[in-house]
Amino acid sequence: MADVRGAILKARREAARVHRELGMRERVEKDGGRIDVFGTIVSCGIPLLFKPLEGLLGVFIDEPMPGVMVTTKRGLAIQRFTGAHELGHSRLGHRPSLDDEPTLARSPFATAPGYDQQELEANAFATEFMLPPWLFAAHFARQGWTGAIMTDPIAAYQLSLRTGASYEATCRSLMRPGVSVIDRSALDNLLKVQPKAIKKALLGEHEPPDWWRDVWLLTEKDEGAVIEGSRSDLFVLKLKEHSGSGYVWTFDELNEAGFAIVRDEREGPDGDTIGGHVTRSITTQSETRQQGRLTLAERRPWMADGPPLCAFRVQYDLRGPEDEGLSQAERRLLLEAA
Repeated sequence: MADVRGAILKARREAARVHRELGMRERVEKDGGRIDVFGTIVSCGIPLLFKPLEGLLGVFIDEPMPGVMVTTKRGLAIQRFTGAHELGHSRLGHRPSLDDEPTLARSPFATAPGYDQQELEANAFATEFMLPPWLFAAHFARQGWTGAIMTDPIAAYQLSLRTGASYEATCRSLMRPGVSVIDRSALDNLLKVQPKAIKKALLGEHEPPDWWRDVWLLTEKDEGAVIEGSRSDLFVLKLKEHSGSGYVWTFDELNEAGFAIVRDEREGPDGDTIGGHVTRSITTQSETRQQGRLTLAERRPWMADGPPLCAFRVQYDLRGPEDEGLSQAERRLLLEAA
């Protein structure tokens, strides 16, 4: 038991050291977003390749120099955790490792006899690196979330999207030391709910081509946020609209940016007063790999050139999951050096 505790503490200290070295906490608390797993691997001088690995999620080698491979056969959340796990092997001075799904699926707090200490350390590193308590705190502060809200599967799922981890890993981390916002009973209830059921609840009558894609719920709390996801993700925008005063949200910018609106509804009104607001609910999706900035405005249609009553701005990166070859982080580095 002492070895398990020591391994976890060692891994957590190393993850915190990487955060400090690269100034991650300051950047995320200022700009939002998640931990940049692949960019960190590249920044540490570790070659990173993506390959369609058979029977493996990731590979770490240390001869003749450290190197990491991650599968292209899984979604972005699994790619990210795998990359963090392999980064842990490198930072902790481990021997080469071929990592399959059972290895990475094990809890970093497992105490079963015979558990490989190297894999325990790498999993603990990956969990602490991707999901530090301060990252939860930053998203809780932005969204106005509390521990009580995290018993709602939709809230826990939205937290998982913003941190870039799987739904299960995020739920389990809500009970981790340093976070501890839910108890065992709440965790068990969250894990009984499958992400597909949550996505269906968010999308209502709209049914996408498949249920692998993620569904983001964006509100005014996401104003100015950094959204990092995959090319097939869907977005449900719920924005207050002062239609009683003649103001409506315009979505031409969505079409211009390559997003398709698949559902448009108004919910409300909020109260009976003249000039009150309804909630405009827009479901949109993009099937292309893209990144950029998006600004939506609430205006009076007959005053198209006038100042908007409200604006909603986000920065988005929908280039995941990674394809075969060099990581996008390494490609950016090569282009900057050219």
